[in-house]
Order: sequence, then structure tokens, then C-alpha cells
Amino acid sequence: MKRGLPKGGERKIALLENLRFNAGETENDPAFSAALAELGDLYVNDAFGSAHRAHASVVGVPMLFGKGKAGAGFLMAKELE
Repeated sequence: MKRGLPKGGERKIALLENLRFNAGETENDPAFSAALAELGDLYVNDAFGSAHRAHASVVGVPMLFGKGKAGAGFLMAKELE
């Protein structure tokens, strides 16, 4: 999973391709969630249109980060107002 990601340093951002092509994503696979969570220090969901899905990147990953390290982005917050 880490292949092709920036190495070392702080304040790096990586954009992943569409995760829905991976069976682990759509099945909310705990191992896939853990592999995704290992890639970062914080979780921000700004995808209101997919927030209803019980997928690994929507449910599994934020549960691994826990309170204070996972939250909604600005667009998500605006939709929820």
C-alpha cells in the first residue's frame, strides 16, 4: 500500500486512487482499513456523497484513528448545517 508514497519529512499529502475498486474497501475489511490508517496521522472526510457507505475508508479507518484524530472537512460540515 505504501508503494509510490512520499518518504520522510512532515506535512506530506498523498492522494489515493478510487478505493472502491478494491474488495477490501466495499467489504469494510479490517485489514484494509488498518493498511489505509497506517498511511496517515489524521483522517478528514469531505466526501458527503459517499458518507452513507459502510466502506473501509468511511467507517473502518476513522474508527481506528478515534476521537480527536478523525473528523469532517469543511464541505462536509457545510452540508450538515
